[in-house]
Amino acid sequence: MTNAVALSSLAFWTPRGVWINSVPAPVTRGRELAPWPQALEISRIHSRSRRPHTQAIAIVQLAQALLSARAALSGEGSSAPSLAEMDLLIGTRSGSTVADLDFLEGLRNRGPGFGSPSTFVYTLPTAPLAEIAIALGLRGALATVTAGNVSGITSVARAAAHVAAGRSRACLTGGMEMLPATKSGTISPPDFIALFLLETAAPEDNRYPLLHQWDVGFGEATPPSIRPVGSSELSTLCSLASSARRGAGIHEISGSSAEGYWARLSLRPFDSAQGQGRLPGSTDDASGAR
Repeated sequence: MTNAVALSSLAFWTPRGVWINSVPAPVTRGRELAPWPQALEISRIHSRSRRPHTQAIAIVQLAQALLSARAALSGEGSSAPSLAEMDLLIGTRSGSTVADLDFLEGLRNRGPGFGSPSTFVYTLPTAPLAEIAIALGLRGALATVTAGNVSGITSVARAAAHVAAGRSRACLTGGMEMLPATKSGTISPPDFIALFLLETAAPEDNRYPLLHQWDVGFGEATPPSIRPVGSSELSTLCSLASSARRGAGIHEISGSSAEGYWARLSLRPFDSAQGQGRLPGSTDDASGAR
């Protein structure tokens, strides 16, 4: 038996700001994530935290905001999935590059015998996800996905397959790209974190859009010159979720990378015949649209 997969909540952080359950504004300026004064300090999220890397702090803050928004919906008759049942599956092309370079910079400044242990533990692409699990108490499986520029949408497609097959009750998925500023004058793509909560759709709850179909694979490479960089597919997924909650048919998204990876998926309202499907609690963070 295949479970129906609902997209119940989403969160996006870009150089333009933070959006919870709403469509982010296009990134037209800036490269680093926008300041987010309303985000909880990491010590308030996890009082026994170590000295997390800035990359890990950012994704923990966004995950906390998303799961808090989802929990708030439980009072409207939609019970949130248990954290013990929740998997983590995040796509990234840049991986732990920022932490890697920070660690190497420390070696250059202090000598090869004096690398920072607190930075070294974040030189794996799974480290930010592990920080989410520790800070928020998630107890499901954890993995990162690398598929070039479509790493994020590939992770969403794979997460949908896991939930549909009953391998997990819910999965926090999406994409994250953070790169250091270049010294050569080369323009880096904008940083972003995009998170989506997929969960088994309850028959009595028709409030959320559904992942209708999904597929991933490897084939002919797409020339880099015509590939959008970074968050384009995930931003489009936010737009499709907004359209699906208005009950406007089936919405499709696909992408491919210069390396030959490809992914596609589609969304539809929970009940297409009745046009039901939405993301309740939609808000822009006060620091968002800037």
